[in-house]
Order: sequence, then C-alpha cells, then structure tokens
Amino acid sequence: MNKKIILLVLTFLSILSYGQKTADKTLSFENKVDDLIIVPFNGIALISEGDKVHAYNPDSEEIIWTIDSPKRTGIDVASDLLQNGIVSSENLDFSVIEDTPFVQKFFDGRLYIYNSFDGTVLFEPGDKEKFFQAEYLFDENSFLVRGVQEKSLIIGKYSLSDKSFTWKTTVSTTYGEFLRSLMKLTGNDKLNVSDKMVSTDDKIFALIKSKFYVLEKETGNLLWKEEENKIINFYNSLDGNKLITVQTKGWIGQKSEIDLYDATTGNKVWKDPLTTKRLVLYEDWQDKMLLAHFKGFNFYDYNTGEKIWKKDPKGKGIKSVIPIDSDFLYVYDDEMMLIDKNGQKLWKNDVTICDDEEDPIFFLEKTKNGRILYITATYANMVDYRTGKKIWGGNLKLNEKRPTIAKYNENTGEFVVFNDEELYRFKEDTNDKPKPYAKLKLKNEKLISSMEIFPNNVSISGQSEVVGVDKDGNVIFHNKYVQPGEFGRRLLKSTFIAGQIVGGIAAAEVTVSTTYKDSNGNTVQSESTHAAFGNKAKAIGEAGFFAGSIGQNFVQNRYNAMQETDNYALIFAKSEDGAKHLIKVNKENGKEENKIILNNNKPVYDVDYATDDIYYSKDNEVMIFKG
Repeated sequence: MNKKIILLVLTFLSILSYGQKTADKTLSFENKVDDLIIVPFNGIALISEGDKVHAYNPDSEEIIWTIDSPKRTGIDVASDLLQNGIVSSENLDFSVIEDTPFVQKFFDGRLYIYNSFDGTVLFEPGDKEKFFQAEYLFDENSFLVRGVQEKSLIIGKYSLSDKSFTWKTTVSTTYGEFLRSLMKLTGNDKLNVSDKMVSTDDKIFALIKSKFYVLEKETGNLLWKEEENKIINFYNSLDGNKLITVQTKGWIGQKSEIDLYDATTGNKVWKDPLTTKRLVLYEDWQDKMLLAHFKGFNFYDYNTGEKIWKKDPKGKGIKSVIPIDSDFLYVYDDEMMLIDKNGQKLWKNDVTICDDEEDPIFFLEKTKNGRILYITATYANMVDYRTGKKIWGGNLKLNEKRPTIAKYNENTGEFVVFNDEELYRFKEDTNDKPKPYAKLKLKNEKLISSMEIFPNNVSISGQSEVVGVDKDGNVIFHNKYVQPGEFGRRLLKSTFIAGQIVGGIAAAEVTVSTTYKDSNGNTVQSESTHAAFGNKAKAIGEAGFFAGSIGQNFVQNRYNAMQETDNYALIFAKSEDGAKHLIKVNKENGKEENKIILNNNKPVYDVDYATDDIYYSKDNEVMIFKG
C-alpha cells in the first residue's frame, strides 16, 4: 500500500527570511504541552499537558475528551527506565500500536494504553509489574504484553473483552540480574540486540535480549526456552512446525551459527548446528530451506541439515541473493549470475556490473518486460533476463566519486538516474543507451535523499535544496537552503521516518496475498479481496472501538487520501533575523505552502499524513495549520 510519506529535511538558514502563516486553529491549555501525536488510523490528535491528556477531533474541530494522567510520583521516569533497561528515551512519548487507534504512553515508568476514540484506558499495570511492550491480537481482541516484576520476566495475554489477563506467565526468574549485568558491559540502552515477538495461530515466539521463549498461545504455557545461547534472530517455517535460530560467532560477528528446533517441543533436529558466514537470507521451501550468506548460498535438507547442491555457487563476497520466480539472481564481488532451483547457471557468462567489488548497488530489479536493470556506482545497463546479454551496446558509465540516486516508476515503466550533475530519463523498453537530458548543478549533491517522478517533471530533494526539472531538461524551480550542524539534525521527529508510519492505517479495501515456494520451487500464491474494509480495521470495528461520527466511512476516507505520492518536503529553516521556521515545500511545483515560526530548538509537533495538517505546540498552545 502506497502511503504519503513526508520527507523531513532539517536546515537552519542564515540568509533567507520567511513570513509567518497564521494558524488555522489554536488550542489553549492550562499547562505547557509536553507531548502530542496524531493517530494515523483516525486522525485524532492526543495532547499531554500537566496532569491531563486531551483528544482533538479535526473533523468536528473540538476537544472530544479529557482525562487525568496517572498520578506522577516525582520519579525521574527517563532515568528509571533506562537504568532498568526497559525502553529507550524515545519510547517515553506517545506511540501508536500499529494498525490500531490505540496509543500507549509511559507514566512513572509504567505502560498505559488508551483508545484514542473515547479516552478509555484499555490497559494499566498492576502495583508491582512494569510492562514495556504491547501488541494487539486482532483475532482475539487482546493485548500481548511483556514486562518485569522485580527480577522476573513476564509475558501475558490481556483480554479487552474481559478486562483481565487470560494468562500471565513468568518465563524467567533471573532476567533482572541478567539485564543489570548486561548493562554494565554495553551501556544503558545499547544492547545491540533487537527484541522480537511473533504470534502464530497456536504459539508465541519471543526473543528478548538474546533469551528465547516459546509459549502456547491459548493457555500461556511455557513450551520451551533457550537462555544459554546468545540468539540474535529466529525464523518460523511456513507450516509452523520448525524453527530456525541464529547466533553470531567469530571475530566481529562474521559467522552465523544456525540451529533447527521442533517448534513445539524445543528438541533439536540436528546433532550439530550449521556454521556459515553472516546469514543474509532464509527462505522456506517446505521440505528444505535456502540459506544465503556472505560466501555463498545453498539449499539444506530440513531433516539432515545437509546441503542439496554439491557446491555453493561461486563468489567470495556475496552482496545479495534475490529470488525471482523459481530462480535466483545473486550478486557477488563485481558480478551477477542467474541460477535455477537446481543450482545450475542460466546465463552463459557472468555479468560484470561494476569496476570494484566494494561499489554500492543503487538499483537491481526485474522489470515488467523481462529485463534486469542494474545501477551501481560505476555502471548502469539492462540485461535480458533469459540470456544474460546486455541490452545497451555499452554500459552507461557513472562517476563513482559522485553520488547517484535512481527512481523507478513501476506504473509507467520510467527510470530516472542522477549522477555527476547529469539527469537521465528512459523507459524500461529502451534499446539505446540513454543520454543526459538535463545538466543540474546542485548546491550539495551529497545530501540528496529523495527523487520523485511526476507527470511533467522530476523533483530532487535533500537536506539543503529542493529542485524540479521538466521533461525538456529545464530547471523550473530550485529552492536552496543552508545545511545545519549536527544539532539541527537531531531535531528529526522519529515519526517522520517512513518505515515507522507504514501500516499506520488499515486499508479500506485490501487484497490478502499469501506467497510461498513449494518443494519444486514453484511460486504458489493465493489471494482474496475484502471489500469495504481490511481485516484489521474490520476487527477493530467489530470489537466496538469506533465511536460517534468517526466510523468506517471516516477511516476509509483517510485511507483513500493516503494513496498519494511523496509530494512534500518539510524543512526546518532559520531566517536572517534568527527566527526558526517549519516550511512545507511542494515537491512538484516548488511552492512553499506553509511557513510556521518555531520558538524552541526541540519542537513538539506532528503531521497528519492523510490531510497534510501540521500540529505544532508552543508553551501551552497547539497551533494547527491545515494542509
């Protein structure tokens, strides 16, 4: 699902001066606003000030509920949490539980979850427990939570229908001691291990600071655990019966140790684990698995752990293995080759794609018309997927010392590439090596981070400029800004990061697609379309969480509004008189559509990605600038 993503570029200007746009609406409160968030699911804004939490409905333009915050005790929440290793400081602010209207926030180091529709407290901790992660189980109308009680680690399932725990399981009684000892070695919030919790139809798999636990979903019974080995990741087979764990071994983690378990009993299937270079890909093929690592890739028999192919495909520095249909495009050193499911080469010769094996790859993908386009630091070309022969008579030579940015529009089949102050635009079916159609002198090309293809022009934006070029190669606008120092960059609000807002709202109509490989390597795909509402949004409605005029039609309209491209850049700027501004720039035409004066170095703000409304707080006010 395509979402409107607003690129946040942080800049302090010392030259330009901007005018201020008057807020379309201002909300006033008794105390200074310390946090706010816009819930992607419904557009409601939650605002925290003093000992109150408020919700503002942009549709009716009114505060729809106000509740008291949990009583504060004067404990330094950030210090308390970080010392106990529970969450990082970023997680103390409001955060949305993905695909839901539910918002969580920590008060006095304890997790509370609210329904943004009506302010109902859906979950609050007991006297002795500190929960620090919650996920919503759509099929059960329950929260899956984990936390600590003294030295014990707890995982629980909390029923929203019954308003009580269905079960609560202590999976470790020594977790607190382990965590404190770990903190002494690694620092408060730099554990270098990502926690991961996955639920299937009948099981819950939890990887928490290298400790691994498997529970029965219905009862919470602890089926088995692995606490001795330092596991960094795990994978489930599609049938749910097998589980792969990965440990890091060797100097600076250059090797991976891979073990296979029976998912229900925890019994090891193999006598000894597999050892490979660092694992980069796992794929389940029902009776076997594909493992790709930095030195090769091969199929392994689930029952024995033995390789299916006699030899790994050659290559010392494998960068990527890309499954395409039942084949594999793998890139190693400075070349690529297509391999079939039996490990046999499908091309007569390897295809050289760069001058140096260390060169980065900016684009490598199969097009709709049966070609592979590669763009590296030194070359660009198209290759016939069936034969491996290059389409263009010679590579498009790129300057490896200059930055490269590429964009592909799958709908139109157009590619745009920028390198060495030259812009190339061509179709996926072109047989001739493209020539530059525009010369583009950028202010700081190293800071370019985004390119958009519009019907009549191409837009390039980054931390110091936004520029548009029409189809004839004419620069139609070029907005230049002054790059800030590192302090300015730290103003980036984490909710602007694209990966964190994807999935913020459930689809009005969704096609559920399940794709997997059978034992012969054939791609099996089943699809079903659910009209009017996606399964997750439907589950939210059936559980009774829609309220008032904000219902299915409202959320559906928000989803439809999010089907736009990345049209805007949001820029922090500083005018000649020293005033700081937040400027919204239209990438398609270069117009600065909103200019908001900022009065502090760490602004509390958020953006509604469906309406482009900007919410910004100053002292005890929240100003709303409509998109």
